[in-house]
Amino acid sequence: MESKVDNSESLSRSDKATSDHKPYGESYEGKASNNNVTVNKEEDFASPEWALSLANLSTPLLTSKLTALKSQSATLASTLTAKLASSPSGQSLLHIGPSLSTLPPDLQSLLASLEPMLKEVEEYEKMNQTELIRVVTAGKLVETECRRAAHANECRALLADLIAAEAVVYSSSPIPIDSEEGAASVELNYMVSLERVAHTTLHLVHQLQKSSEQVTSTLNSNSNHTSIARSVAAASNDDKPRLPSMNTPLPQDTEKAQFMMKLAPRIRKLERGVIQIISKELERILQDRVKKNKEPSSFVGTRRSIEEELLILGYLFRSFALLGKGSEAELIFARVAIMPIVRSKVTLGKLDEGGSRGECAGLFCLLEDLACSIKDLWGDVLSLVEEMFQLDAGVADLCSVEDNHIEVDLVTAGVWVPIATALMTDPTIKMAIFSPGIASILQANYVALDTFLSELASNLLKPSPSTQSVDSKFRESLNGLNTDEVSLKKLYFIPEMSMDTIHSVQSRLYDHSMTRDFSKKWNLPIYYQLRFGEACTRLDEAINRVQKEGWYADVFTGTDTVAKELKETSGFELPFFLEVFDIMAWLWKENVYLKPLTHRFLRGSMQLLGRVVTFVDEGVRGNIKFGIESKQTSGNDEQNVVLPLRDASFFWHERIDDVAAVSWDLTILETSIGSDYAAKISDVILPPKESPHGGAVQVNHLELSELKSLVQDALIESAEGVSPIIQKMWNEIIVKILTLKCSAPLSAVKGVAATYRMTNRPPPTQASPYVSTILRPLKEFNSNFLNRTPPQVGFEWKRKVVASVAEKYCSAVSELTETVQRTEEALKNRKARRTSAGGMSDGEKVKLQLLLDQREFVGHVTDVGVEAESIEYVKKLISLTESAKSLLPKS
Repeated sequence: MESKVDNSESLSRSDKATSDHKPYGESYEGKASNNNVTVNKEEDFASPEWALSLANLSTPLLTSKLTALKSQSATLASTLTAKLASSPSGQSLLHIGPSLSTLPPDLQSLLASLEPMLKEVEEYEKMNQTELIRVVTAGKLVETECRRAAHANECRALLADLIAAEAVVYSSSPIPIDSEEGAASVELNYMVSLERVAHTTLHLVHQLQKSSEQVTSTLNSNSNHTSIARSVAAASNDDKPRLPSMNTPLPQDTEKAQFMMKLAPRIRKLERGVIQIISKELERILQDRVKKNKEPSSFVGTRRSIEEELLILGYLFRSFALLGKGSEAELIFARVAIMPIVRSKVTLGKLDEGGSRGECAGLFCLLEDLACSIKDLWGDVLSLVEEMFQLDAGVADLCSVEDNHIEVDLVTAGVWVPIATALMTDPTIKMAIFSPGIASILQANYVALDTFLSELASNLLKPSPSTQSVDSKFRESLNGLNTDEVSLKKLYFIPEMSMDTIHSVQSRLYDHSMTRDFSKKWNLPIYYQLRFGEACTRLDEAINRVQKEGWYADVFTGTDTVAKELKETSGFELPFFLEVFDIMAWLWKENVYLKPLTHRFLRGSMQLLGRVVTFVDEGVRGNIKFGIESKQTSGNDEQNVVLPLRDASFFWHERIDDVAAVSWDLTILETSIGSDYAAKISDVILPPKESPHGGAVQVNHLELSELKSLVQDALIESAEGVSPIIQKMWNEIIVKILTLKCSAPLSAVKGVAATYRMTNRPPPTQASPYVSTILRPLKEFNSNFLNRTPPQVGFEWKRKVVASVAEKYCSAVSELTETVQRTEEALKNRKARRTSAGGMSDGEKVKLQLLLDQREFVGHVTDVGVEAESIEYVKKLISLTESAKSLLPKS
């Protein structure tokens, strides 16, 4: 039974293989003749249904089935062989035998014949893998040894450099003590060696740091050994074989790193020794220049030229920069070169020179002398170092503000820091400069130091001259030199100082922490309070005097020249407003204004303006009384008589001339605030500066225009209350006063009837005398203030005056006309009417007189610049009197 099952499985496999190799996708089917069992390649012989059907068959049936299947297998194998031989793809099987006759009768025999060959191929592949592993292993060993050899050469070179550097550092200085001939050349060669040692030390330190990082990473990788082992095991379980390759990187080698770690003490000792030597040499070179400057005739030491000295200093400063110790070079330069000058110049006696004690009158000269002394002695050194370590323009643009630094910054840390330290540490000088107790002295001190700091870079660093002048000076310096000296001098570094470099240095000065600490020493808010208090005191005194003596009181505290100039330029007439404008302009004078307090001074100007506007507004409202309110005083004590004094107080808004004059000056003040005053403030905040090397520094016009616009908007906003006050003064107060004055003659209108009633007077031929006096106050006022009327007021105020007077005039005429009419009616009833020689009644004479008066009044209205037709009550007045027009021929 087992044999039958095995044969059936073999048959199924053979049948499936045959069907798989059948070309063109044809399907083969075989049927048993006796049991109607169909064999198809698509059936699964391993399925449970197929096994169950086989188990239910009998043994003879299975035997016959097996025989039929074997016969069918042989037939199919022959057919497959024939088709393979006839197809192009089957020609590749010819290598199996010399001819088709040698092909096995079935696939099983074919597989059996191929098995030895496959085993040979597998053995050959294993042999090749073994050989590949051997070759790659040998290659990696060679690479490892080559790497070791390279590392050994590197270590040998590093050790040789270390030994050579130690020889230079630990040996005695070869520079002769006396000034014998050739000492400068020996000194120069020694400085070159020191710079080379510094460069070697830098390289050794970098290698040591790299080795330390490598050892640390190796230790960290060993600590992660477990995770690495797990990853290796996971890789080994991968089904895909991994062959060795020469491209596989070598494992990390710490042999060189361990060697460098053994040299670490010597390298660190060498680094300290180099720093100590270059510090000592820099201090010696700087001291030699100081001594030679003080006593050139008695100087004992190496005689070197300026060019050689600059070369030596260049080597030393570069050595400090290579070792990252630029700050130590700055400290040495500040201590040896700058501090002696600062101590000799910054004294309390020189600070007060030219003035009283505590006035700091000599501060400006002291700082100027200090800058000149430093520039004369160390200007070439500062220019050399600055240009030597200055970043290129393209690189500097890519750096942020925090990165705007150089390795050695002598101007900032070597010059400005010791000067600021000297000014802030000495208690006496610090108190005299930063806390003088007097506002004017504090302002002068601040301006002097601020100017000194803002011009420090340009004063110490001189811009390079033109290329032609440099070449000519260089050629002159070559005269008298031999060939070797000329060749050497051509290699000298000549710094080219540009204005961009100077601006960069100035920017570093402002960004330094010492500058921020220096700025904090000034108690500027207190200074502003003192100055603003002075301005408020002047304004309060002016207001008090005006309240007592009136608007024309001479309260201006400036000179006559200033008053005349203000009147001519601005047009102020009242002394009070001259004083107000002068007070506001005083806040922005050079001896008062400080730039850090710009916002405070602007706010103070707005507050002063608001104070003036409030004072005028209170007067317009009648809340402030001018003059002196007198009190009753006793006369002779024996007689006990009380003598009343005349009250001299008044409300100025009841005086039309005062109202008009104040409104005009207030208009000028409002206009000046938005134009001249704003421009003055802008010019003070952004003044056109002059370059210390000649020429003017152009101001950004866009920035100036924007600043002026901001200041102008702020001041105009603070003066918003001025225009409503002016409108009220003209359209209400002046109109009211003129209306009262012009209405006073209208009482004479009633007397027209009495003039002609029962008097037998002839008819009138001209207007009444009072008519010419009606608008006389308006004419006089208009004539006096014709050129002093605010533009925003216009002529509406005159129309209001004429309209009010015309209304009252119309009312009086209407009332008189009605009275005359009633009188005439009464005379008619009594038959007592009397006519004159012209045949005109008294009532007609009155009406004719009113017509003539009306025409005269309309003419005066036109004279004052008002169109009579535009006034409603003037037209009404005309309509009331025009009925008497028919009486004109009778008159």
